Amino acid sequence: MHFQQPNMLWGLLLLAIPLLIHLFQFHRTKTIYFPGVFRLTQRLQQARQQKRLQHWLVLIARMLGIACLVLAFAMPSCNDRQVGKGYSHVVLLVDNGFSMSVEGLEGQHLEQAKSQAYAILRDLPAETQVKLMSQTIQTDVWMSPSQLTTLLDTLTVGPQRFTLADWIDRVVVMQQESGVRNLAAVLFSDVQVGFLRGLRKVQNNPNIDWRFVQFDLTPTEVKGGNLSLDSAWVVSQFSADNQSEGLLLKASVSHRGGDVKKAQLQLMVDGKTLFAQTKDIGAEETVVFEGLVSAADIAKPMELRLGPDGFTFDNSLFLHPIKTWQTTVGIFGSDRALDALFSAQPLLKKRVLSVGDFTAQGNSLDGLDALVSIGAVKLTESASIQLKQKVEEGLTVLQFIPSASGLPLDLVAQRSLSGSWKKTDQRMAMTGLNHPIFQGVFAERLSDKIQMPEIQSAFDLGSTADFETIIQLDGGQPLLVSRNIENGTQWLWLSDLQKGSQQFLNSGWYLPIVTQLLASKSIQEKPLYGVLFSKQLVALPAPMKTDERAAQLIGQGRTSVVELQTNSERHTSMYVGAEPSIPGHYQLKSPLEKNPVVMSFNWPRSESDLQSDGDWKTKFDQAGISWTSSQSDGKTPILQNEPLKVLWRLFIWGAAFFFAVEVLLLFMQSRKKSQEKQ
Repeated sequence: MHFQQPNMLWGLLLLAIPLLIHLFQFHRTKTIYFPGVFRLTQRLQQARQQKRLQHWLVLIARMLGIACLVLAFAMPSCNDRQVGKGYSHVVLLVDNGFSMSVEGLEGQHLEQAKSQAYAILRDLPAETQVKLMSQTIQTDVWMSPSQLTTLLDTLTVGPQRFTLADWIDRVVVMQQESGVRNLAAVLFSDVQVGFLRGLRKVQNNPNIDWRFVQFDLTPTEVKGGNLSLDSAWVVSQFSADNQSEGLLLKASVSHRGGDVKKAQLQLMVDGKTLFAQTKDIGAEETVVFEGLVSAADIAKPMELRLGPDGFTFDNSLFLHPIKTWQTTVGIFGSDRALDALFSAQPLLKKRVLSVGDFTAQGNSLDGLDALVSIGAVKLTESASIQLKQKVEEGLTVLQFIPSASGLPLDLVAQRSLSGSWKKTDQRMAMTGLNHPIFQGVFAERLSDKIQMPEIQSAFDLGSTADFETIIQLDGGQPLLVSRNIENGTQWLWLSDLQKGSQQFLNSGWYLPIVTQLLASKSIQEKPLYGVLFSKQLVALPAPMKTDERAAQLIGQGRTSVVELQTNSERHTSMYVGAEPSIPGHYQLKSPLEKNPVVMSFNWPRSESDLQSDGDWKTKFDQAGISWTSSQSDGKTPILQNEPLKVLWRLFIWGAAFFFAVEVLLLFMQSRKKSQEKQ
């Protein structure tokens, strides 16, 4: 048996205190001879011997109790060899994700893990080679235990960049490349669901001794509770007469557990508060906050802040300026209702086009997200080919069928669509508005009691085999149809705006329907914020010209170089990697653009639930690796972890037993003295 804290054995010197007390209690007595009291003298001598025996028993119980207590604090191990003896190489795997920052019953989980790692490094032989793997720090070379101890001092929490599967692969490759025959891999983690994602079966390596220390993560134990600011989005608001009422910023907040019952959220722009709200939220519930934002403020970088709780890393969201979140629409023809749409909808930006634009140098459709055609448009053959190519690349085209005097261009066959006009006087059917493309668009709940606009005349396509009917009339005749052309979409409104769709133009349905058709595709590619270390491409909030050259990311007091990429749909994205490393607002500057694009980055929300995976043992078994696991108590080194906690508890119980015996003996002595006095 050896001890993890041998310095505590100096406490055995305390055994001298009860011994000295006991010795001083036996003072010498003077014998006086008195005749005729032989029997009395004999009884007194027997009582004296009995008291002496009781004193010795009290002394022994007291000394054994103190000895057990000292040995318990010295952290004994029943293993005869020193911790780590026989391991030539040791790898410490410290999962220092944000969730390890919470305060558990024994203190902060990361500090507990570091404390145990210190104990392991302290007891390793000096010649042992060690490495550290964490979410923020990785050592590429083998180090001595003392060198790694210094590096461990700098370890703090950070975003989860690696999973357990990543670390297992790296340790296996490390062992195979270096040829180490006796390697110990010690994992410290709270095993959140995201950390175990992608864990798969691997071949067990007998040269690697896998050790695991689990820090139980229970939301109810988090001091101050845990509220999570999950996401934010923007919704356009319009009145019944199609007048713009501004943008409505919405944010969802979830109650992940704990004792917090009120959620406080505020929106900050330029250091001022635009709105602040407080809502009650029950356990495991999600509430949505919302507030109107002006066009001037929405064009600036914003920040959502949630009130303080026990886990601070999901309490803020940095948002992109909405002015860069526009859908640029090219217009052929004109209509008063369409002009009103662009003046009322800040997310749509109009660019007037003419047939002559196609003959100019370059392509006039570059930079467009959508194209609207009103009335008959006559294009040259080369212009038609050019338009079709743009649609195939991802352009959205909305064509309003003109009157009988002209027909729209068929983007597939490059000819006019065939069909005939019919007088209908039928109402627009409600069923088509339940199509997935309109999900969440309409403020009022759709029901059969809503009065739908009447369509006076509609165009009957000769063939709709390759079109999907989205909206139809009560009689079943198609009114809005669509078809996909490679990556793009062609929409046809089969009614003349000037005559057949007057009631539709004057209704509250025109603005949201047309806006959604034009912007549904482009808006989905332009999020309000990015996430750090997602190991994915993040779409930019605004179009940016690039020739796949690097761009500068400027912010937080530093400038870094990032790689941009444009996909087949002409959407530009940037790789999120080691830069940026701090959440906040950044400027992305391309060598081909005059003005930079503002980017907002945030910590990932993958660790917001603060719950250990309850099925981690099964997942570990499925991985095919033989793990030696233990649940940490924040005090015990774990490299040889099975006997330590058992011995520590045995000595604690031993100390409690001997102190109880001492108390019992003292109680018996006191009771006997009281009886003798009587």
